[in-house]
Amino acid sequence: MNWYVRRGRIGRRVFWLHYVLPLAALGVLAFFADWSFGDTNVPDVLAGRATVLELGTLSTVVGYATLVPTLSAHACRLHDQGRSAWWLLLNLVPFFGQLALLGICGAVPGQPVVNRYGPPEGRPAAPGLPSAPGTADRAPDYPPSDWR
Repeated sequence: MNWYVRRGRIGRRVFWLHYVLPLAALGVLAFFADWSFGDTNVPDVLAGRATVLELGTLSTVVGYATLVPTLSAHACRLHDQGRSAWWLLLNLVPFFGQLALLGICGAVPGQPVVNRYGPPEGRPAAPGLPSAPGTADRAPDYPPSDWR
C-alpha cells in the first residue's frame, strides 16, 4: 500500500522510476489493447475522417485506476520541494498545466534539508533538529512566517 498512496517526500528518481514510467507504460499498453480490440477511432484519425482521438474502455478504466497514485506521487514531489499540494490545481489547465506540473515535479530538485513535510527521502530526521521549516527551506511562493 506504500506504493499506491504515499505520504511525505519522494525524490526525482523514485518519481520517474516508480510512478511515471510504469504508469505511462500501463497507459500505452491499455491504448494498444483498445486499438487491437477496435475500441478506439485510431483508423478514422489516421485516415483524416476524425480529428479527435477517442480512448477506449480499457484506457479509460486504467486512467481512473491510476489517478490516485499519480496525484499522490505529484504531491510527494511537490512536498520534497517545499511546495504545497495546492500546486496540483495546475492539472485543471488543459495540456499546458499538466506539462508544467510534470516539469516541476520531474526536473526541479528537492530540498536537501528537513522541511515541514519531513526529512528528505532515505534520510532519517536528525535528533534534536526541528521539523518546522526555516528560512532556507521555504519555496518562493510561501508567504513570510509572520503571515501565518
